[in-house]
Amino acid sequence: MFFAPIAPVNYRNNAHMGVERFLKELARAHQSPTTEFEQDEQQYKLRMDVPGVTREQISVWIEEQVVKINTLADAPRAYQALFELPLPIDAAASSAKLEHGVLSLILVKKLPENKAHAVMVQ
Repeated sequence: MFFAPIAPVNYRNNAHMGVERFLKELARAHQSPTTEFEQDEQQYKLRMDVPGVTREQISVWIEEQVVKINTLADAPRAYQALFELPLPIDAAASSAKLEHGVLSLILVKKLPENKAHAVMVQ
């Protein structure tokens, strides 16, 4: 069996940092909600678990291709997520629904417009 000498002070500091790091990672894992993501040609579908909050306590912001989800200050639990999607989103045509602790977003894609025009050849 092999034993390596460890200085007592360093051991205590390193052990404390290891436990502290473990607790931070554990807290971060509980704050990161489970998400599911799907897409087709017309839309993105995003589902996120946010148990313990009501629809009045959560906000969804859409700016171009960025979707930001936050709980408000009065919510019993804090959730935060930021998604950057490949294509811009039509916020007016998109929808959000909270049901049984699951936030479901239907994000309609803004498809690029074809600005090419045909010219008659004479």
